[in-house]
Formats: sequence, C-alpha cells, structure tokens
Amino acid sequence: MQTITVPFHGNALYVVNHNGEPYTPMKPIVEGMGMDWMGQYTKLKQRFSKGIEEITIPTAGGPQRMLCLQLRKLAAWLATIQPNKVKPEIRDNVIQYQDECDDVLYDYWTKGTAVNPRKLSVMEELNQACADMKRDKQIVSVFGTGLNAWKTVKPEHESKINRLLGEVNGVIDLWLADIGKGKTTKT
Repeated sequence: MQTITVPFHGNALYVVNHNGEPYTPMKPIVEGMGMDWMGQYTKLKQRFSKGIEEITIPTAGGPQRMLCLQLRKLAAWLATIQPNKVKPEIRDNVIQYQDECDDVLYDYWTKGTAVNPRKLSVMEELNQACADMKRDKQIVSVFGTGLNAWKTVKPEHESKINRLLGEVNGVIDLWLADIGKGKTTKT
C-alpha cells in the first residue's frame, strides 16, 4: 500500500492510497486534537458514511485496521468540529482553518473560483522545475564526477516538467473552451 505524508497547515497528515483515492486515518487526527474518539467515530459513520473505509494500515506495531476518511472530505469534517472541544493549544488553528474554508466556499460560489495563496501556480511550478533542472545540470558540468548523480535526477526533472506542461496545456484548453475559442473547425 502506498503511503505518503501531506503538509497541512504546518502539520503532516498521514495519507494512504486506497483504490486510487487518498484517505487519511482519522483516529490519530481526532485524538491529536484532544477529542473523544467514539463521539467522532459515530459522527463519521453517520455523516460521512459515503467517504469512509476501514483500511489496513502499516504501522510500527504491524498492520492495523483503521477508519479512514477520503482526504477530499476532511475539510467538511473539520467544519463540524466545535473549537471549544479541542485542545486549547490547537483551538486557534481549528478556527483559522474553518474561517479559511468559509472564505474559499464564498469565493467559489460568488466569484466562480477560489485561489490558494500558498500554492504556486502551475507556471510558477514549471519555472521552478526548469530552474532546478538547469541548476543540477550546471553542477554536473562543473563536477564531472556528478555524472552518475545527474543520470539519476535528470528523469525526475523531465517527468516533473512534462507533468507541469500537461497541466499548463489543460488549463489553456479549459480557458480557451470557456471563452469559446477552444472549438476547432475544419477548413
């Protein structure tokens, strides 16, 4: 099973890939917030029944079955949390996150889009990926001994740049289709 750690407001979420969808084990999150697991377990089973799965997770103590929530449903679950029921040291973070979710939904409904100021645009990511590749290539040219290292990192750079170019092309295609210029005609 593929597991990753996802940065989340200064913390790290443990995420597993289950049937092509990211899920996060909920008990560590609930207990980390200082809340009662059984109360949240009941809420998850009732309110989020279509977004939860019992998944066997590899842990230091061996594989364990855990209730996991689809990562895309985590914001909705966090919106149900009463800040006065979490540990005092994380209360402000919960309130800040809930306020941000409110703003994002408002922007989406009223402006048709919401922008995450912490996330780089695809073009910024592409520029950074190209700069990283150029930097590593220069290091290799100066230090010939790094050639083997270059052979290892070059495919990673190329893969990232190709992925970002695909995203840029997808955004351009959506934009052109949205303004009516995305339709092709034969002459």
